[in-house]
Amino acid sequence: MKTIKNVLISFSMVFMLSCMDTIELDVKSYEPMVVVDGEINNMDDMQSLRLSITQPYFQSGQKEIIEEAVVNLYENDHLIGTYAYNKEGEYSLEYRGKIGNEYNVEITLPHLAEHTHLSGKVIKSKAEKLESVSEITALRYEFKEESLVFEEGYYLLIDTYDPKGKGNNYRWKVAVNGVVSNDPRHILVMEDDRVDGNLITGLDLTYDPFQEGDEIVVYQQSISNKFYQYLFDIYMQALTQESFFDSPAYNPKSNLISDIPVVGYFNASAYHSASIIMGE
Repeated sequence: MKTIKNVLISFSMVFMLSCMDTIELDVKSYEPMVVVDGEINNMDDMQSLRLSITQPYFQSGQKEIIEEAVVNLYENDHLIGTYAYNKEGEYSLEYRGKIGNEYNVEITLPHLAEHTHLSGKVIKSKAEKLESVSEITALRYEFKEESLVFEEGYYLLIDTYDPKGKGNNYRWKVAVNGVVSNDPRHILVMEDDRVDGNLITGLDLTYDPFQEGDEIVVYQQSISNKFYQYLFDIYMQALTQESFFDSPAYNPKSNLISDIPVVGYFNASAYHSASIIMGE
């Protein structure tokens, strides 16, 4: 659902025609950071991980990728295998995660001609346990006509349940006609503080109304509390960084450890999925 913020600001303006001053911005020096984006799950036979380097805010062009790093996957502290480099900063390893086991990666960076101070550095992730996830018991839609509250279209609702015992955390990804949104404002996460051990019925996963004929696949994930907080922080920043007057952005706390600046996360998740076609 779209949230529209209308902010009316009144400025009193004083025109100084006699002179024009040059204002110089005090921009802090840019420190490149390595970005790690990886996951292991129990759904895919091929696991993937991406490596890149952040760019200065005012620099245009494609992001800088990291090629030929050594990326090792560990299961319960035992080496499982080494990811193979594909292209565009993406690495892959043929393996499927197992529920109940803990996973982490160790990354050794290659020689980086433009960032020699990062060459050969090691990045490790803190171990994450691959927890089981409850099933989606029902997936349905509801058509709503345009009103003061809702836009016209189909709205996606799911039923599921939370096992007894606090500490379960969930994420939902919604694929629309085969595409999952990368917009951080569309992050859908929940912790079980208020629903522990209960049925969850009619949970609305709609961020924009769907159209008749849209093919929808919902992926329900188990995530750690730390990854939940990481995603929630990204979501809240995406909602608040919409005007000049918002508070400065910050890097959410990750589970990566190194003696160089590094951001991102390596998480472990179990998946359950369900599908539906809108209007059928």
